[in-house]
Amino acid sequence: MNKAKSGDLVSVKYRGKFTDGTIFDESDIDNPFNFTLGVGEVISGFDNGIIGMSVGETKTINILSDEAYGPYEEDLVFVINRDEIDTIENIKVGDILELPMQDQNSLFATVIEISEDDITINANHELAGKDLIFEVELLAIN
Repeated sequence: MNKAKSGDLVSVKYRGKFTDGTIFDESDIDNPFNFTLGVGEVISGFDNGIIGMSVGETKTINILSDEAYGPYEEDLVFVINRDEIDTIENIKVGDILELPMQDQNSLFATVIEISEDDITINANHELAGKDLIFEVELLAIN
């Protein structure tokens, strides 16, 4: 039987849960998730969990935060002066800002607090520091 390997385009159904059982994401029943194994399109723990599966197989993948979105890092929480952001007028807690970096990349950060002079932003991924559980079914290997 054909087993999924690095470089394969795969199609899966999945449900992502936290360790307390709370569901944080799941694929659409009519629209499975397609990606190429081993090329960095998904977190490494998800990739590694699919490798070796056969079509029709179901599996529970437990992923520690290090193989998911990494640890929560306090140094990725910043306080910036309101004057440093051009589009400040309608900003609110929960907004995601795209901040240009010196290397031509962008840093995405969530606004977590607003004061008269400052804005506190968090550049951690929303799932950073969390261990994840995925229930997956491999639907196809292309």
